[in-house]
Amino acid sequence: MGRTIDMTVPQYRGISLLPREIFWMVLRHLDPVDIIRSRQVSRSWNEAFGNPANLNPLISEFFPRAKEIREAQRKSEDQFNDDSHSCKLFDQIASRYHHLGRGKPKSIQKHKLCDDFGISGEREWFGIQPWESHASHLMQRVDWRFSEPLWTYESGLLVYPSADHSCLVLLDLDSDRKFMVPFMITGKVVRRIRLQKKVLVVEWAEPKAFHWLNDSDGVHRHFASSFDVRETASGWSVAFRNEWKIMFLGHPLSERDRFYSTHNETHYAIYIWQPNRSLYTADDDAPIESLSVWDISTPSDYRPSLDPNGRLRRENPDSGPSITSRFGFRELGFYSVRQRGLPGVECLNISDDNQSIDIVENTCTGPVNRLVSPAEWTSQVLITSIPITGNGPCWRRCADSVLPPYRGTSSLQTKPLTVGGCDKPWYTVISETVDEEAQVGFCLHFSPITWPFTVEMFLSIRTPSSSITLEHEEIFELVGKGTIYGTERYLVGESRNRELVIYRFDR
Repeated sequence: MGRTIDMTVPQYRGISLLPREIFWMVLRHLDPVDIIRSRQVSRSWNEAFGNPANLNPLISEFFPRAKEIREAQRKSEDQFNDDSHSCKLFDQIASRYHHLGRGKPKSIQKHKLCDDFGISGEREWFGIQPWESHASHLMQRVDWRFSEPLWTYESGLLVYPSADHSCLVLLDLDSDRKFMVPFMITGKVVRRIRLQKKVLVVEWAEPKAFHWLNDSDGVHRHFASSFDVRETASGWSVAFRNEWKIMFLGHPLSERDRFYSTHNETHYAIYIWQPNRSLYTADDDAPIESLSVWDISTPSDYRPSLDPNGRLRRENPDSGPSITSRFGFRELGFYSVRQRGLPGVECLNISDDNQSIDIVENTCTGPVNRLVSPAEWTSQVLITSIPITGNGPCWRRCADSVLPPYRGTSSLQTKPLTVGGCDKPWYTVISETVDEEAQVGFCLHFSPITWPFTVEMFLSIRTPSSSITLEHEEIFELVGKGTIYGTERYLVGESRNRELVIYRFDR
């Protein structure tokens, strides 16, 4: 006999058999990672929740700013034309943003950095020491000083001194491939490395002083070497461009003598700040200051470090970089950008047309006639543009942007704060990095409640769909230098054990 079906009793068909429009309504109420987990319930659920026809409309809705979606839209391609690929793509992006939302990387990569002293016992790395006082702090004393990181990042490329390879290495974070930088570390003291505009500049000094200022301070000749970083069919090439002597009289290897610089594709600028050592005219508020701008656009094999007498230079005066302008302390005072004993400068920037240089100063202001809370402090940013060539007027203006206080982390390359990193008070921010296209931000900061009595660091992570703040115990591997860089796929920092640490959210 045939089976009798009671039509008065509702028949359960299962969620996987719902009409597609209704099933989409269900999916939109689920977290993307829950959609992936639902496939483990049964075979029919696996087919329904993994069906590309069901997932395709959701990828762009859940992750409109994800890198893969943006790239497909720029190429005007249908990223869902391959069913197997679209399912894998959904899982890949969902997993990444799930880890970002929890602040937990999928994997951690660590690269050991070179020690300050090489195998021979000679010092090979000595970064510029931070100022003790700065105008961006209301009490003028810098609350927490970080030494500059001796590695650099730009657009997915890391350059760092590898202890495993005993040389500078360029790491492509997208492919995880490494490329050697043709720079000999041995016999040099590296002061700073910076990758900017796809030009790598290494500032370094000779290990031995060529004359002495007094019994304790020897003067060392300082140089800069530049390299062109270009993408090729086989990866990246790092080619030597030129070398120049960045200081006419040299510079002591001391914690009191400082210099800061910036560069673009064709020009290099260096600001020098040194204490006045004169026995008769020494003044803490009158350090020796200068600003010089170089044209570094011309490739040259001439190396002044190998020609201490300058004989080869005189024979071929057109070879290599040349100074386009030099400003002494009088000229800096004329343009009202002389820093004196209380620096306020936080950023140097050469204009795109190479006609001027911007000196960006940050001053913490607030009522001085009464005791106020930090909430009443404000960041007053003043930008002064001075001409590189000619005698044109300078342009001084107040900026609407806000800069974090100087703490020595950025080598005068501080960027204005954005709303993408976190909403913490500006005076607590240490370092911020924002992936503007993905709208993912990372902000390293102190607690606005316990600062300045405790200086434990926190990391806030924001995505279009989540926000989380991690405590110091969860991020201690990243905060050794107070500097972070990252995108929606990774976050880079340095530990206190001289390790470059990469939190990967994509793999």
